Amino acid sequence: MDGWAKLIEPYLKNFHIFEGLSCDEARKLGHMVIDKHFKAKVIIFSADEKAEYVYLIREGHVKLYRQTEDGRENIIAILGPGDVFGEFVFAEEVCHSMFAEAFENSLLCILPRKNVLKLLLDEPAIALTIINNIGKRLSQTAYFIENLSTYDLTLRLGKLLLLLAGEYGSKTDASKIKIRLTHQDIANMIATSRQTVTTLINQFKELGFIRYEGREIIVNCPLLSDFIEKKQQAKS
Repeated sequence: MDGWAKLIEPYLKNFHIFEGLSCDEARKLGHMVIDKHFKAKVIIFSADEKAEYVYLIREGHVKLYRQTEDGRENIIAILGPGDVFGEFVFAEEVCHSMFAEAFENSLLCILPRKNVLKLLLDEPAIALTIINNIGKRLSQTAYFIENLSTYDLTLRLGKLLLLLAGEYGSKTDASKIKIRLTHQDIANMIATSRQTVTTLINQFKELGFIRYEGREIIVNCPLLSDFIEKKQQAKS
């Protein structure tokens, strides 16, 4: 087994981003990527910064967010291993529209723009895999934005918890969200204050929608889904 195969073996075992690639294709991709560690809270790129790289997450989590005029964060997405971001690299002379920050200590594979363009021309299987993963991320971003603009705060929180349980939780009725979120993180995702989130979280715990195991949230998905469905029906 060569060095690149050793490098990507854990990644292949757990995630689908390299699924279907031959050893030769994986080796070619390995020669193009730059591995870089980012400590928690380090900015990966800023809004209005020129887009020059595509980022593949090997370890850790990254948050994408926008800043309001008064300096508050609106978190658009939290991404984990197997996710890809930095899609503006496909357009010439385009800048990022949001910030990317390491949510925790993270290891990223970075593809410079010239290598991404070469992939598009020379290795369509690899390029299609990356594009499909970017499409998945854009769908999540659209969901976050729709959630912010459409629902009241109770529904925003409920839908967010179900989304995170689906993305990062175990596939059971009681899904543990395996990323540690503070009340401020959640507030930044649903565009409200930390105090309001604390009140809503306490209500959700009393109703049995969630419970905590240490700092991790466990979501009762069927019960919460039923609550959201009934609340939406009452509003329609």
